[in-house]
Amino acid sequence: MKYLVFIFCSFITFQAEAQIGTDFEKRNSKRQKNPMSEEKSWGYLLWSENASHYRPIGWHVSLGATYMAGNNANDEGQELTPTGLPGYYLEGGMEHLFKKRQPFVHYFDWGVGIKHFGGQEKYKLDTLQDRGSFNFGSAFLRAAIHNVWQTAKFNFIDQSIGFNLDYRIYGGKDKQMDQDGDYQSPLPSDNQSKLVAQLHYSLGWGIKIRDGLFLVPTVQTPVLTLFQFNNFNPSHKWFNSRYQPVIFTLKLAWLWPKSGCPKVFSVDGQTQSDQYQRQ
Repeated sequence: MKYLVFIFCSFITFQAEAQIGTDFEKRNSKRQKNPMSEEKSWGYLLWSENASHYRPIGWHVSLGATYMAGNNANDEGQELTPTGLPGYYLEGGMEHLFKKRQPFVHYFDWGVGIKHFGGQEKYKLDTLQDRGSFNFGSAFLRAAIHNVWQTAKFNFIDQSIGFNLDYRIYGGKDKQMDQDGDYQSPLPSDNQSKLVAQLHYSLGWGIKIRDGLFLVPTVQTPVLTLFQFNNFNPSHKWFNSRYQPVIFTLKLAWLWPKSGCPKVFSVDGQTQSDQYQRQ
């Protein structure tokens, strides 16, 4: 619970310096003695309803890798070592920026996709050694509310609190590892259910490539699991150990052009985008 409170407080703290929306333009213009000067400070807007050629709505795709960090083994006097195995992550969805600057949050996004997790549990007791592993893939729906803190003219910290609903569509059965085809677990296996609902926290380092185009490497992990609730422990249960999901993603987001404005990928669009960046 203390971990959840800490994450929430961190999320609120970053809101003070967010720089998306029209209200920041007035404050930003006061900083610049000469808006056309190349020697001005880094106070560029990340996006502005008035100045940008792009609407406050767009698409995103996210590619990444997953890992199950083994923790909290219920060893009951035995020696258990839970470890993760790498997996994949794929998501597509939409971005919705708020036109006016909000006190705490600055945009909302949602997506659907598929992700794969894997892990193993090693069991050792005197001369007895054994191992069991699991692998599974889940289709998911995810949504999050974001706070943005600009740190340089084209860089920003992006953090969010979100909700994900996962349903396992393949795998999930224990893979037997010994010669007899049986994993000699010290206790009966207690594995995660097919349906999982979670609150998660993500932290990213954003890059504004050009007007309306953003790249955000992000790390995400659950802070509360609602289905198969376990005393506020967000990790998954497999065999006799717990595993904390960690997701590393690279998100590419692009906004829709305004009516009559050139796309950012065209030559003319690049010229107008450069003019916007110098404002």
